[in-house]
Amino acid sequence: MKQAIWGLVMAAGKAEQISSEIETAFLYLNDRPVLAYSLAAFNQCPDVEGIVVVVSRERAESVLGMVQLFGFSKVKKIVVGGAKRSASMAAGLEHVDEDVEWVCVHDASWPMVKPDLIAETAKCARRHGSGVAAMEIPDAVVSAKKGAIAERLDVDGRLWSVLSPQTWPRAALAKAYPKAAKNRKNYADDLEAMLAAKIEPRLVPTDRITLRIRSADDLAPVLALMK
Repeated sequence: MKQAIWGLVMAAGKAEQISSEIETAFLYLNDRPVLAYSLAAFNQCPDVEGIVVVVSRERAESVLGMVQLFGFSKVKKIVVGGAKRSASMAAGLEHVDEDVEWVCVHDASWPMVKPDLIAETAKCARRHGSGVAAMEIPDAVVSAKKGAIAERLDVDGRLWSVLSPQTWPRAALAKAYPKAAKNRKNYADDLEAMLAAKIEPRLVPTDRITLRIRSADDLAPVLALMK
């Protein structure tokens, strides 16, 4: 299993909540929860051998029911996460087998992920050491101060929006998110964590429009694109 890849699907913590009462992963799109779309994509991807799902304690039982209802046979473990992403990542990684070399991390708030994009990030990681889904930003990008343009940022090169999923070495992720909380930094995201670990992020370009659900208002546009 030297080159084995597991999926780590994150559906816990503030990053996956619209509010303290509403968890993004459990809103309904058509006839199923948002989380089910990501789990289906990972379950259908031939490169993925196992899946760990990280959820809140209150949702663990309902996720087990979801896994059984939709036949997500690759789900190996449903893990209770923490309030912070770093704690949730540490909890999830603890249940990824040590002989797994690569972990494809995905946030459930991106429900439009497809098996082929997961596979492309896996292929890139096996070749180059990482694979990060990304989309080129075609328009001018600037920084601003007090409503006025301060600097144009895309003069010296193409700019990209980093998306989800992202495939990284399991060992590097485990080191960035150790089990002991006192040894754990609260990185803004996995990209920051892997840059700190001196892992070079390799982009996996996609031109497929994908949206992240950050509010209830995002449900309608996602549904429209899915159709």
